[in-house]
Amino acid sequence: MGTQIAKALINHNFKVITAGEGRSARTLDNIRNSGITDTQSLQNTVEQADVILSLTSPEGSLKMAETVISCLKTTSNRPLYVDLNSNTPALSLSMEQLFSAIDVPFVNGAVMGASKDVPDHAVLVVSGIYRSIFIKLFAPVFKIKDAGEKTEAASAYKLLFSMVNKGMNALFFETMTAAAHFGILDELNESLQEFLPGTYQDLMKTTPTYPQHILRRIDEMKGLADMLKSENLPHIIASGTAETFERVYRSGIFENENPEGVIETLQNFNKLSDKK
Repeated sequence: MGTQIAKALINHNFKVITAGEGRSARTLDNIRNSGITDTQSLQNTVEQADVILSLTSPEGSLKMAETVISCLKTTSNRPLYVDLNSNTPALSLSMEQLFSAIDVPFVNGAVMGASKDVPDHAVLVVSGIYRSIFIKLFAPVFKIKDAGEKTEAASAYKLLFSMVNKGMNALFFETMTAAAHFGILDELNESLQEFLPGTYQDLMKTTPTYPQHILRRIDEMKGLADMLKSENLPHIIASGTAETFERVYRSGIFENENPEGVIETLQNFNKLSDKK
């Protein structure tokens, strides 16, 4: 995702810098081949940047923020910090407090779509009182959704959007688990595809990615369930989706699989009948 966003920025004449120190050989090759400037260290990057875009993972975003803050404490530079890691609302508010304490403007954000969809189809959702700075700078480059001045709004937006598409996948996963148990998975798949062709077309965008990304999807749905619980809102579907994904992960049916289509992905559930 980071490489695609960097390429889009470079194509619009932005200078993109990063810290190559400690990165893998493959990542360093990507940096060189993408036209990104390697400043060597994170300290150098922080001192030179006007805007810092954090693109790691929800689990690693707080650690990244804390590391950047350590660097900022030794420089007078105060760049705009934009977190695009789809954090929970609670975490986004905590991070805003950390940056506010050192007078660094903070924007909370999330990327809606896969890396291949950047910049033409993916949408960057941003929120917070400094979001207008980001929008003004990057509206010519990306599709941007303004989620408002509440810092946590972009997080809630992404998580609630995710509940729809991930909930749909969980519904199919649970259905295919039962179908495999009764030995009718292929027949049911054929009938459902005939009856719901549009749904299967929509699933093509997400379902084949689950073997590689199911752990992240589990974390996202747990984060959504926690958010809903904290607001005293219904969370049965969010919690159930996380539980379904965990069950599929523990079954091992997606291990070493790289399916290209929906049917191919769902056929992995036939492995469950072999384990009975």
